[in-house]
Amino acid sequence: MGPNIKLARHFALAVICCLVWYATATAETAPRDSAERHNTLVFGYLPQVFYNVDIKDATGLMEVWSRMAERKMNNAGKISTVIFKTLGEAEKALEHKEVDILVIIPEEFVRLRASFHLEPILSADYGKHFYNELLLLVRDDSGITRIEQLRGKSLMVDTGQQGTIPMKWLDSIMAARGSANAQGVFSSISKYTKGNQAVMPVFFRQADACLVGRNHYDTMVELNPQLGRQLRILERSPGFVTGILAMRKDNRNPICDDVVKMLQEMHTEPMGKQLMTLFRINRLIPFKPEHLVSIEKVLRDRRGKADSAGRKNQ
Repeated sequence: MGPNIKLARHFALAVICCLVWYATATAETAPRDSAERHNTLVFGYLPQVFYNVDIKDATGLMEVWSRMAERKMNNAGKISTVIFKTLGEAEKALEHKEVDILVIIPEEFVRLRASFHLEPILSADYGKHFYNELLLLVRDDSGITRIEQLRGKSLMVDTGQQGTIPMKWLDSIMAARGSANAQGVFSSISKYTKGNQAVMPVFFRQADACLVGRNHYDTMVELNPQLGRQLRILERSPGFVTGILAMRKDNRNPICDDVVKMLQEMHTEPMGKQLMTLFRINRLIPFKPEHLVSIEKVLRDRRGKADSAGRKNQ
């Protein structure tokens, strides 16, 4: 690692420490009283959105941005944040209307939207590409050229921010080729929350194949070009949006429009750009229905397969 990269990382760490100290002095908890809640917009974060980011550091950064945003709002109000440990905690908060906006991975949004009348408002643009593809990789010298040749092999999976989508997508393409699902094809499947944990065993011939997000793989190849020369893409998924900001449809908070506008403009301001760089986010853009098309198709296909299997077993 070069001295400039080390210096940049040390500087970023120093910035985070200062921001966390400041946030500790000003942080607020999400208010429960309805009168207090009137001018407070509560953001709820699901744990999977913090891919490769320390949650404590992230909490501090979000609180700092909240205090800055409050000073710029046209309407007086407060921004509060809460980090849920589980999806069940988020569901309970939605049921009691204790959270206004959820920052969530798309799969979980699809699961919750009907039950809690959630409306997607913004989508996250990560990495070099708005959509993140899934790549099924093998060593170039492995002799494996077709997915059917992976029977009895080992698979490493980067679940990261994608939830169960990687395995559902892999099951769908295997079913389309007339194979069993992945569990019935591979001798072993190991799941990891970081891309390098899935990729490096294949590179070092400790595993046969890996399933990883393109954005994470591209970053690894930039740091180690040898990966790109020795690993080959066997299959590539359609692009999946990585993150969604969704709001309760019955939300009437007067500061909501101000906050959403500032979120869309974060990448144009020096401080906002620094925060987004730390989280590897390019920008937040208005949600469009096509952002969820590929994920909805994978979930629908797998649901259909499960229903079909259930009818056969009856």
